[in-house]
Amino acid sequence: MPTPPNSCVFVPQCRSFPYLFTKIRDLKSSNESFAFYSSRIMTVLAEEALGLVPSAPFPVETPTQAMFAGTRLIEEESRLCLVSIIRAGDSLMEAARKLVPQAAVGKILIQRDESSREKLPVHYYSKLPPDIDTRFVILCDPMLGTGGSALCALDIIVQQGGVSPKRIVFVCVVASPEGLQALHARYPEVQVVAGAIDEGLNEEKYIMPGLGDFGDRFYNTTTSTWLKKEVEG
Repeated sequence: MPTPPNSCVFVPQCRSFPYLFTKIRDLKSSNESFAFYSSRIMTVLAEEALGLVPSAPFPVETPTQAMFAGTRLIEEESRLCLVSIIRAGDSLMEAARKLVPQAAVGKILIQRDESSREKLPVHYYSKLPPDIDTRFVILCDPMLGTGGSALCALDIIVQQGGVSPKRIVFVCVVASPEGLQALHARYPEVQVVAGAIDEGLNEEKYIMPGLGDFGDRFYNTTTSTWLKKEVEG
């Protein structure tokens, strides 16, 4: 696995990941199996992302009447926003929302232009909380390939929403080194949680070895043609 480009990238050292990633990368895995095992991965990633949210001391009394020096997320109750890049990002966003159901939710629809050489992203729709500039944001998209979609979404959140890059965590299941480099060239302060960093992109800008189209496999809209490609979800 390639070395993360800087200290802002976190790859959880989860001992079950080799097994879980084998399941979701396998061409022969059913949609049901893919959804089950990828959901397990995304729960871990969501927990890791929440671990980057600012925290504060929060002592609690245990059932033995002893005190425990705990902590709480400063943003947990009302100042956290989960943003998904539709459609595949919804799966990862929902994994995080199960952990913090009170968080606000934002949606951004971006699709890449498959007819363009560089697979350029096209922004179609976005809906963000009006006070997103006061919130800590976790941006969700399972696949970070060229970085085009992630950068487009970050431009919207930072430039239009007014959110400081220091208050954004990007979460993905699989990332390419090229995508990470592109993201941090423009937004070096954005932290990234990635389940795996793959070898790189092929000539068609697909992540290799990859796992196919994440959205199609997760939502059971896969065709035999897609199964034969390694594509970005």
